[in-house]
Amino acid sequence: MYYFASKLLAPFLHLTNVLIFAFILIILFGKFFPKKYIKFFRSLIIFLFLTIGFFPIGTLGLKYLEKKHIDQQQFFNIDNIIVLAGSENIEATKITNKVNLNAGSERLIASVKLAIENKNAKIFFLGGDGNLIKTFINEAIVSSKFYKDVGFDLNRVNFIDNTRNTYENLKEFKKFTQQDKKNILITSAFHMERSLLIAEKLNIKLVPYAVDYRGINDHSIINFYQGFSISNNLGSFDIFFREMLGILAVKLFY
Repeated sequence: MYYFASKLLAPFLHLTNVLIFAFILIILFGKFFPKKYIKFFRSLIIFLFLTIGFFPIGTLGLKYLEKKHIDQQQFFNIDNIIVLAGSENIEATKITNKVNLNAGSERLIASVKLAIENKNAKIFFLGGDGNLIKTFINEAIVSSKFYKDVGFDLNRVNFIDNTRNTYENLKEFKKFTQQDKKNILITSAFHMERSLLIAEKLNIKLVPYAVDYRGINDHSIINFYQGFSISNNLGSFDIFFREMLGILAVKLFY
């Protein structure tokens, strides 16, 4: 039920979408409500939209989620390297028949790095297709193309592709490991807190290996001005907002 609810409500997990939808509703149905309330909510929506668009609030939020995982410890004698899906562009890979990855591609790159450094470690790639309407390829197929393209031994990779979200990924992985194993979890830094919270709920011991940092930036005024982008600010806030909702959902429903 949680999976279907999250997919059906997906457009509303982006605050910018919510603000735009609310503004449209006010325009369409404002005449049915007192003008003072309409004026207040219209002003509030505009204020919020401009605030998160002109200021790096989302980036600061992502920095808050990532701050525990900036300093990375060294690993020795790793048993399992767990890679959460999410860096694979399924549609582009299907159309071009070439590996297409998104901003989280470090997840796959880091898994190869750790596997080379730990010759006896196994990679567990977790993730199939989280879309409601499935395609003939999924995230596991895209990742297998990646490992093949870089010349990595596919015999060292276990693909778990019958899962649809982080909870199902880790729940399925639990069937393949024991508590005394050293399991390293690779995922985006902003997603690590929610992933570890789910692992704790499932009683799985994981050591974090965060990649794909989104909250680290240059704080100088000149460079901030040079890289200023309203769309990037809005996008960063949407990622932060969605992740905070995900953390709340894990605490409430699992």
